Amino acid sequence: MKQFRNNAKGFALLLVMWALFIMSFSIIGLLTLLNVDIGNASGMERVAVASSLALSGITLGRNVDFPVNGKTEKQSFAEGGVLEVRAISENGKLNVNRLLAREERETLHALFRIWGLSDGEADTVLDCLLDYVQPGTARRLNGAKADQYRAAGRQPPPGRPFRSVDEMAHVLNFELVTNRKGDWRDYFTIYGDGTLDLTAAASDVIRAVCGIGDVGAKSVQSGASGFVDIDAVRRTMGFTEKEFEAMQERLSLGGKIRRIRSTGTFANVAHTIEVICQTDGITSSILEWREW
Repeated sequence: MKQFRNNAKGFALLLVMWALFIMSFSIIGLLTLLNVDIGNASGMERVAVASSLALSGITLGRNVDFPVNGKTEKQSFAEGGVLEVRAISENGKLNVNRLLAREERETLHALFRIWGLSDGEADTVLDCLLDYVQPGTARRLNGAKADQYRAAGRQPPPGRPFRSVDEMAHVLNFELVTNRKGDWRDYFTIYGDGTLDLTAAASDVIRAVCGIGDVGAKSVQSGASGFVDIDAVRRTMGFTEKEFEAMQERLSLGGKIRRIRSTGTFANVAHTIEVICQTDGITSSILEWREW
């Protein structure tokens, strides 16, 4: 089995490299079509080439054989263009809407405590998160509804699930998190069924979900790509089958949702496209698209 997995990964890498090789001829064709000379290219021409490179990278990253491991695949072209593409599993993050809809306070409370919040601060943030997404005027003990938001000069909470991870920053008292964890956005998502992909999860998230220590979480994190099945995870964590029974429904060794970031650069002009897409192994559908 392990040999098959290694061969499969090697074959997938060959496919990616072949795609990049084919793409290099496409870039040559694009430059020829636009009649672009790097030294004399106009701003619009440079943007057009950089954008086309970035778009090609998204097509590449959506391929089921593209490695979803967070590593950047980089290709430089003789004509002066550079393409950088990376893909990560979005399922390695916590789906905040799922957790709040089920009122699974334990996971979020554990994560906030790992990040240095006190018990009281973690409870306050949790109450405010729940009050933000749930309709009605009833306020939790440490939460905040319309009156508290107006008093703070903010828009009242909408009483619906988050539409983006960035929106979490609008929650009253969420600065208790942002002040301690600058990269907090990297740990949350609004996509997926709430199952955690251990091959892409940070050790802090594994600790919070599984209730294990830092050493155990890092052991799982470092070995996740080599696990044959979820029972291997159980053995690494040291749980009995009975102890692991409820937890295993929330864990996986892969995911269908990936975040792809592709940057095309041409003549010192860069264009980046980031998409979140869902694949079923054959087709891929776009859930979110941003570019800059």
